[in-house]
Amino acid sequence: MKVDGNRVIGFLSFIMLLGAVVFYLSWSIAYGAWTDIGLYSISIVLIMFGFLGILLSKARQKEVSIS
Repeated sequence: MKVDGNRVIGFLSFIMLLGAVVFYLSWSIAYGAWTDIGLYSISIVLIMFGFLGILLSKARQKEVSIS
């Protein structure tokens, strides 16, 4: 299997999305703080970077396949 930039970006983006969900759930269960603004701010940043990374890897994949 060939490792290229798109696979790495896609994998790291998926890890960020998964990490955000795990972080949110584990912190909320541990401290009972389901509506904490600090918890939201960290989770949203991880979710957005993960989502945008997946979009970037898909766009680069289309660009490579067209060329």
